[in-house]
Amino acid sequence: MAAVLAASIVAWALYDLSVERGSFAMPVSAGVSGGEEASAALLRLFGALVLALFVASGVGRRLHWVAAGFAVLGLGHLAFGYLEPLVKGGPPPLHEGLYESLLVHVLAGGLFVVGLVPRDPPLFSRRMVLVVAAGILGLALGLEALEERGMAPPMARGVDPVEASERGVSPLEWLTPWHWTLGALPLALAVAAAAGAVLQAGRENLRGWILIAAVLYAGSQLHDYLWPTGYGGMILSQADALRFAFALVVAVGGVLELRRVAAERAALLAAERDINRQLSELATLRADFTAMVAHELGGPLAAIRRLTEMLGTGEDDPSARRYAVAAIETETDALDALVEDVRSSAAIEREDFMVEPRPVPVGALLRDAETFARALPAEHPVSLSFGEDLEPRERVVADPERVGQVLRNLLCNAVKHSPEGAPVELRATRLGDGTGRVRIEVVDHGSGIHPDDVVRIFEKFGRGRDAGGKKVPGVGLGLYLSRRILRAHGSDLAVDSKPGEGSVFGFELKLAR
Repeated sequence: MAAVLAASIVAWALYDLSVERGSFAMPVSAGVSGGEEASAALLRLFGALVLALFVASGVGRRLHWVAAGFAVLGLGHLAFGYLEPLVKGGPPPLHEGLYESLLVHVLAGGLFVVGLVPRDPPLFSRRMVLVVAAGILGLALGLEALEERGMAPPMARGVDPVEASERGVSPLEWLTPWHWTLGALPLALAVAAAAGAVLQAGRENLRGWILIAAVLYAGSQLHDYLWPTGYGGMILSQADALRFAFALVVAVGGVLELRRVAAERAALLAAERDINRQLSELATLRADFTAMVAHELGGPLAAIRRLTEMLGTGEDDPSARRYAVAAIETETDALDALVEDVRSSAAIEREDFMVEPRPVPVGALLRDAETFARALPAEHPVSLSFGEDLEPRERVVADPERVGQVLRNLLCNAVKHSPEGAPVELRATRLGDGTGRVRIEVVDHGSGIHPDDVVRIFEKFGRGRDAGGKKVPGVGLGLYLSRRILRAHGSDLAVDSKPGEGSVFGFELKLAR
């Protein structure tokens, strides 16, 4: 789009130069001219303000220089095109206006070049602002002194732009060599800035509207080079139209960018608040986990201490000694289970955690789990059943160690939350939907799960409540770990529970082909 725009602007200038010489500009009234000067100046100053506020990733440093150049254009237009005619009672002579325009556009073009051409533009610091301001003031005073002494060579002769426009006089006839020499400098700077914008757009995240604005500004300098009007004259030129379009593109583009940046910052703030909330929740969970682990360790350790003290007293009763040894083994198993849960949690949270599924006979998988359940200390009848259309020798795709861990967790929970003597069922059935999957379930007839706890029990460190409404003992890792393992298998862990009637935990595995 930028290339098409540039070609159109050049073709427009060549057509006017060769065919319609007077169409570069048209005479207007003083009110129209003054209004155009004021509105253009204010629009440029607004654009400079927008650019100064806009600092986006990758282009912020560039836009500080572009904003400075835009401010120079706006202030120059306001001072020479609007305020000076008001103070002096009319527009300055064409000769003086051309030099003022030359000064402003050389300074602005230089700032555009510094911001858009280098791969890594210099930092626009406060010191740089003072240097630029001092340079502008010095050049303006020097130009004023030259004009007062009549030492500035004339840039136009014979006719002014208004008369030339009315008569269709070629600019080659009324512009001097000084104009063609000095006027080439702001044009060259504008073209260099546009070329730099093209290069930077290919290298980094430079917005398209900046490129369009740079092309419009270079086009306005081309048209002004061929038909200069200075400041304050009662004429509107094609260069004025292009400069106005340039200012409008920058102002609108800058506003849109400010909206985008504001939206991005709002999203970042929301994300930061969410992260802070998650960190706060994690800190709470960590504190709860530490307290739970300390509590869970405290019970077995205290029991082991009491039992070892009893053995240390030289108790002679063989039955008491056997009871003490068996109790120590039970408490040691509880400690082992706690350590295993914590270790498994750490392993699953690692980025390189993975399961190793392979064909495993479903019967062997469930019989190992049945053997484990029968060895648990509580007295619970454990039954194992297979559906009529499922043979125990059929194989499922599973990591036997990890799925075995899931089944042990579920059986431990079933025993823990069931009254003494309540049966625990372990069953497997083939799904009848033709998907080639087996559903494995662990069924207990205990207290069931409160509806408000169904989601919580699968969260890390989440624990349900017993029939009395108190949190059940444990660290809340078993079901969390089980769900993570099953999801790594492409499955999930679900529960169907009614308070007072028991729970059914189930998951599905693919049959091996």
